[in-house]
Amino acid sequence: MIKQDYLIRMILEIITKIAEAILGKKKIKPQSWVEYDALTRQILGLTTEELRTTSAEEILSVYEKDLDRWGKTELAAMTLLKIAEETEDDILLKQKFRQDGLKLLKCVQSDSGTFSLQRTAIISLLESEDIK
Repeated sequence: MIKQDYLIRMILEIITKIAEAILGKKKIKPQSWVEYDALTRQILGLTTEELRTTSAEEILSVYEKDLDRWGKTELAAMTLLKIAEETEDDILLKQKFRQDGLKLLKCVQSDSGTFSLQRTAIISLLESEDIK
């Protein structure tokens, strides 16, 4: 139980930092990104490179039976969104990461039974940017 509570707190802390960067249109410092990547890999069991090549559907199926399913799904979504923000050279790849991240966030918002103003703000921001 203590391990699961700690894991949930770590997930929320990482999500909050990435959300602040996305909402504030700030770049994460390379050293901080290395730290986030290490924690993300430890929590999700996937490296950033593996996330880049995994579809939203595959991510949902990977955590389908996990006790921390929604927290891990949200962390994967936020990581994909941050990767999209950092991708400048390939517009199609950037859009794929944004769409997968948005899809995962919407699944968490609708199916997890939890509500987050931060999550809602990010979903709204992404949807309004897609309209432009």
